[in-house]
Formats: sequence, structure tokens, C-alpha cells
Amino acid sequence: MNRLSIVFLLHINIFLAITLPPTLTVNTNGIPANVKPIDEFTCKTDDGRFEIPLYGKYRSGTNPCKVCTCTATGFLCEDQCETVPASTSTSTETTTTTITTSTSSSSSSSATSKATVFSTASTLSDQSIVSSSLTTLISPNNGGGTTTSISSMGGPDDDIIDSLCARSTPARDYAYVDCSEVYLAGKRTSGIYEIWPRTSPKSFRVFCDMDTDGGGWTVIQRRGDYNQQSNFFVTWSSYRRGFGDLTRDFWLGNEKIHTLTNQNEYRLHIDMEDFNDQSRFVDYEWFFITDEQTKYTLNLGRYMTTSTGGDSLSYNRGMRFTTRDQDNDQSMSSQCAENYKSGWWHTGCTLANLNGLYLRGNDSTATGVFWNNWLGAKYSLKTCAMKIRPVGFNTEMLS
Repeated sequence: MNRLSIVFLLHINIFLAITLPPTLTVNTNGIPANVKPIDEFTCKTDDGRFEIPLYGKYRSGTNPCKVCTCTATGFLCEDQCETVPASTSTSTETTTTTITTSTSSSSSSSATSKATVFSTASTLSDQSIVSSSLTTLISPNNGGGTTTSISSMGGPDDDIIDSLCARSTPARDYAYVDCSEVYLAGKRTSGIYEIWPRTSPKSFRVFCDMDTDGGGWTVIQRRGDYNQQSNFFVTWSSYRRGFGDLTRDFWLGNEKIHTLTNQNEYRLHIDMEDFNDQSRFVDYEWFFITDEQTKYTLNLGRYMTTSTGGDSLSYNRGMRFTTRDQDNDQSMSSQCAENYKSGWWHTGCTLANLNGLYLRGNDSTATGVFWNNWLGAKYSLKTCAMKIRPVGFNTEMLS
């Protein structure tokens, strides 16, 4: 090769080196090493502090009910808090709710079958709920009546209800811990609400009394003159789990009462009424029960002198809970739960029997719903309700 050819080839190589693009080095994930990857789609919060990935969720700090999901068109926000009016009337008009999910077959099968779809008629539909991809949340129809699927208790999973709220909320910090927080959030109608106590792994439904003495009461027990009466002479496991209907007569459940009363200091309020339209109430300065291992022992503060019904519960202070199949009372000669037909904190045995048989007035057997220091043990009351509220509710929360 002559000198002229060598110079020509050298010029060709220099020209190609200048004009051709450089060779791309590719990573193992398929992205060129010297090319910036495309940013993932995100939604930015109003204050600009957070970027939420697609299908991610966040809750508003000012409104714990507001759950926002990042979608391709921006945030989709829904009110997740559940409430059902106290009215028991029903309607034939139904409300349907659509749930859009995106999930693999394995996650779909594990998340199916326990979500309640609320409607004004008694309907229950199984839906697949996946918290990471839920784009439309179920919310009740606030104008409809109460349905069995919402208010009934005592199912196999009712120790701690595996509810929509429980599964779609990865952190409980934003849920109401009791009815006092529901009240303070501006919900002032008595009815059924979803709460999540701090010591509970999941949320569950309760009846909130928003009318008595300023409202904010979480009702843990109720009896009344209903056509259909719940059976209160039941086993330990039933009292542990809870039973009845939140719109009528019920026992919330010892496990739920334990989780509620051990997260704060609670006052106990009991309302009572007889069949002559006379009513009384009693208050105890504080109230809580221990766990199942220690038999849900009753811890009770002093009887408050502003009460009108007389002190029939202090006698049971420090007693373990007793049922017909688990005798934890202090009587050496009898089984108090069997004798008084109730689950209760029997001593040897009791001056109060609010979980007794519903016998409507005078009763010679002393097995009814009685409060001894008002009408004696042989008068079965028309109504009674046990309810709790934080001790500092009036002085701290409402100030």
C-alpha cells in the first residue's frame, strides 16, 4: 500500500469517528448505562411536600377520613369513614358500588369474600379488595336504613372484624379510636361507626351515642323492649367475641371492651328505664377490664355522687368475668352465672344483673335485668345501656 492510500484511509477513519454515535453500554436491566431512565408517574400533594407513586395512597392530615389514591388523571379522594343511621327502617331502592382492582390471581384469591357492600336494602356482596390497587372505596348510603350485614354481631370473625377499613388502611394512625373522636370530627348523629382502638390489630363497628350528656359515648352493652330479643345466657366464647345486633340489644365483646378501655382512661355511664317511664343513670369515675388471661377482671373507679340510680356495681369491683361454662366467681356454694342466667363480674353473686333474662317488670326469680339499688333484684328493667367515654372529654376535648 502506497503512502497516498494510507493517508486516505486515515482521513476516512477520522471522519467516521466524528460523525457516528457512540456505542451504548446496556445494563443488566435493559437500560443504557449512560441514558437517564424515564421518571415513574407520580402525583404531587397540594403542598408539594410528597410525591405519591401511581396507585399509591395517602391520608389528609387535616381530615383522617379522606383517603386519596394516585391515578393516571390525578388524585381520587374518598371519605372512608363508615356510619349507619340508628333508624331501622328499610327501603327497596338499592345502591350499588363499583370496585376496580388490579391484582394477580394469587393476591385476588386471598383478598376475596369478606368486604361488605352497603345498600338500603339487606344486600351482601363478596368483592375482591386489594389495598394497593383500590381506586374506588365503598361508602354507606347515609340516607338508608340499617341492614343485618352491618349491625349483626357474633360471627366467626367478629373477634376483630376483618373489614374494608382494616384491609384498605395499612396504618391505624388515621382511624378513630372511639366514638369521642368520631364526635370531635363533626359526626354528631347517633349510629354505627367504624373505629380502630390503638391496641387493636384491626377495626370494628360500634354504636355511638351522640346525644347523651354531650355525646361521644361508645356503647358496650344495651338491652331494650324489642320484639326479637338476643340471648344473653351464652358461653364464654360468645361474651369474648360479642353478640346481638348493634341497632337493638347487644354485648360488644370482652375482647373489644378490653382493647377500648386500655388505650385511655374511660368513665362508665349506665342509663336505665323501667316500664313506668321512670329513668335513672349512674356514673363511675373510671372503668376498664383486663385481658382474657386474667379473665377480663373488672376495674372500677368510685361511684359519682351526681348519679341517680344508686351504687350496685362497686360490689363487683375486682371480680373476674363469669359465664355459664366458665365459673370464676367467689361463691363456694353455687354457680352465679347459672343462678342469675347471665355472664357478669359475679362476686358471690351480684347486686346488678344487666345481662340477665329479659322478663319485663316484676320477677320473683331475680334472674332478670335488675339494678338492686334502684328497684331491687326482683324487677326486670325495660332498658339499660352501658357506655364509655374518655375521662377528659368535656374539659380537654371540647374546650
